[in-house]
Amino acid sequence: MLYQRRIPDNQIVSAKLELQLRGGRYAGVGTQLLGIVGLGGAALYSVETVYLVGWAISLLVLNLWWSRRINQTLLANRHFSQRPTVLNELVAYSLVTGAIWAATLIALDSYLSDLIFYICVMCVAIISVVNIAVSVVIRSAYLAQLVFSLGATAMWLAWQVDERPFNAGFSVLLVALMAFLIVTSEWMSKSFSEMVETSLERAAMSKDLASLTDSLKTRNLQLQDARKQLAQQATIDEMTGLRNRRGVNIIINDELGRVKRAQLPVSLIVLDVDHFKAYNDNYGHPAGDQVLQRIATVMLEMTNRSGEFAARMGGEEFAMFFPTMRLAAALEIAEKVRAGVSNLGISHEKSPTAEYVTVSIGVVSCVPDWDLEFDQILQAADDAMYESKVSGRNRVTAGELASNGSSDKTA
Repeated sequence: MLYQRRIPDNQIVSAKLELQLRGGRYAGVGTQLLGIVGLGGAALYSVETVYLVGWAISLLVLNLWWSRRINQTLLANRHFSQRPTVLNELVAYSLVTGAIWAATLIALDSYLSDLIFYICVMCVAIISVVNIAVSVVIRSAYLAQLVFSLGATAMWLAWQVDERPFNAGFSVLLVALMAFLIVTSEWMSKSFSEMVETSLERAAMSKDLASLTDSLKTRNLQLQDARKQLAQQATIDEMTGLRNRRGVNIIINDELGRVKRAQLPVSLIVLDVDHFKAYNDNYGHPAGDQVLQRIATVMLEMTNRSGEFAARMGGEEFAMFFPTMRLAAALEIAEKVRAGVSNLGISHEKSPTAEYVTVSIGVVSCVPDWDLEFDQILQAADDAMYESKVSGRNRVTAGELASNGSSDKTA
């Protein structure tokens, strides 16, 4: 189960501020514009047009400037927690607009009839109610506008309680409405905070999950590479770099199956280092390992076509496999390997065969039928190699299969 990341408070405030600005750049200005139209229409016949138009244009310019300021801020930087002045500007704007509405009502008090005045008061109250939907995300900004519009107007009506017949009632009504909006705004602001925090947590978890997925993909690729390397190491003789017996067993059935289907010849060369135990006893095992490595180099030079391979079958015994090769060619290669090892000139003082390291080689070639197994071919080549040893070592001997295969004696 994924952990629930704790989102820093400054990041939550930053996201809430962005949400407030995005909602307020059009909806907030639209609310102010509706208030201008409503209050201006109510006072149109009670106040000189020039003053009313000047007031409307001034308030409209202020709101349009704020909308442009929001757009610039959104385009410039989304990390508002790094720019606390943006939050201060938002609160200041809300305070100024709230104070302007209250000041407008106070200024119009002496010009309007009771009915028109109370209609204007209701317009300001409606603006405060509508604004809760667009500016309550940052509650401090909404409260600033609420207190300086409804609060100031309620105080003025209470101060002028004897000037109009319903001032006391409207004052109480505005105070009650303000108290209701304060409570409601706290609930709505908490809801927005929880929504923003949940959204940020989900985004963070989604990012963590994507990062974890990428990490798992990378780790999976590493594991696949490791498996390939391990599989390769399991089929390669570490000391010589040739295939080991396991590596031979993995590919030999496919190679034999291919030549069986095509009824093509196949040749196997088996070689063994002469008097290798005496060499190790005299020169040490590290020197013996170097001998095997140098012999493996000679064998690798002879196996460069597709399907051909050289292998270390165990100890000082090696094998070379040649698909589609007849006996004459296999004997030629075996002689080259024998001569190549002799030409290395590796000193061997304890060898009764020669003064240098030599190998005894057995060769088998056949056109295998479907019942022939690799082990049978290997045994025949091994028997031929043993004949080379019995005959004096450092030589090549051709062998024959006892059964399950047609011996290839083509020269």
